[in-house]
Amino acid sequence: MIILLLGPQGSGKGTQGEMLAEKLQMPFVSAGQLLRDEAATGSEFGLEIKEYIDNGRLVTPEMITELFDRYMKSGKAEKGVVIDSYPRDMEQLDLMYSRFTPDLLIVLDLDDDAAVKRLGGRYMCPDGHIWNVNTNPTKEEGVCDEDGKELYQRDDDKEEAIRKRLAWHRNETEPMIAKMASNGDVRIVHIDASPGIEEVHQAILDVVNV
Repeated sequence: MIILLLGPQGSGKGTQGEMLAEKLQMPFVSAGQLLRDEAATGSEFGLEIKEYIDNGRLVTPEMITELFDRYMKSGKAEKGVVIDSYPRDMEQLDLMYSRFTPDLLIVLDLDDDAAVKRLGGRYMCPDGHIWNVNTNPTKEEGVCDEDGKELYQRDDDKEEAIRKRLAWHRNETEPMIAKMASNGDVRIVHIDASPGIEEVHQAILDVVNV
């Protein structure tokens, strides 16, 4: 079984994907991990990917689809696979259909304000400790509990940047999901991602009848 897992940033795709894959004893693979792994090989294709990543550019739909195609043909997905964050737009969708067709798409739904609340509370200290002050506040505001150093927020974790990425999902990925629904060849299930991790996990297990 090929299971796709999609949703806006902050919906918990990575966490839920890993938990589902472990339960089903299937591999879990994300677009980001495939790109990083290939870039680390030093191959000609990997170096091309690395150049995109280092320059802050998105790789082409053909590049990410090629990586997934290689993975699917490698035998690693022989007993099934859980795929995170692919495809993400119409062009990737068309390319995916030219290589393989998934059995199930699970969409984790989360509104933008909830996503911002989850993601906007992320702060770091210079030593790399990460805190989400919305869900796990430090004892002293703005100070790391581990080493007493001042916390800071990365530009990517600020509300403006988060909402920009969420808008991309609404404008590009959601119409693609609607297109898949109209095609009618993939089972699509929407799950509310706002409850806690375990509750969402159980809802997903109910969908796949585990």
